[in-house]
Amino acid sequence: MIARGSPDEVRVPKTAELVAAQIRRRIGLGELQENEALPSEPELMEQFSISRPTLREALRILESEGLITVRRGRGGARVQLPSPDAAARYASLVLQHRGGKLSDLFAVRVMVEAPAAGIVARRSNRKACAAALHQFLDGLRDTLDSTEKASNFSSFNQLLVSQTQNETLIVITTILESISDAASVKYARNVHNDDPKLLNKSIRARRQLADLIESGQAQAAESLWRAYLEESGSVLASGLGEKLIDVMD
Repeated sequence: MIARGSPDEVRVPKTAELVAAQIRRRIGLGELQENEALPSEPELMEQFSISRPTLREALRILESEGLITVRRGRGGARVQLPSPDAAARYASLVLQHRGGKLSDLFAVRVMVEAPAAGIVARRSNRKACAAALHQFLDGLRDTLDSTEKASNFSSFNQLLVSQTQNETLIVITTILESISDAASVKYARNVHNDDPKLLNKSIRARRQLADLIESGQAQAAESLWRAYLEESGSVLASGLGEKLIDVMD
């Protein structure tokens, strides 16, 4: 006989959890679209053969996961698609709670993002990818201050990774870059406010990267990007300290 609460005890999901799982799966499969209204409560109760309290518990589960928004009254429940940004916020909270270090995060960023430069440089459409990167950098000329530029550099990094067309890599990078972005903005605002040399170096490295991608120099692109990410991560960690929670406040 298995004792209650023992590691071997099998937990039977509640009906509300099973209903939430079915709706979650439909969202994941794309059967339900962004802002699409779920059927009315009576329709859902009939569809799943459940009571109103059980349905509302299922909807609360989905709402807490950010997969639906529930408007009281006539609005009903509407689908809210899962986004990398939502995953990034949650991952950031987990890392803060676990005492994650900035230097560790930047080390992982190098492992994940540096190879992306080589991947893009090997793509058959690398010239179009490079053109998109150059166009993004051209738009930074109209950016007013260092804080905004620092945030835009993170957007450039995500644009680069998005061109790999590897969805897993894109989501992971979004999580890493959301925290790196916060660190860069805080560094620009509090440590080196409006340092033109630092900003110009950041832009120059990205232009060189785009040029290497355009010419298909995959190994050189990856090496340059690895060196830049390592250096910038070291500068940020040394200027801000190790605690993630100090960066995300």
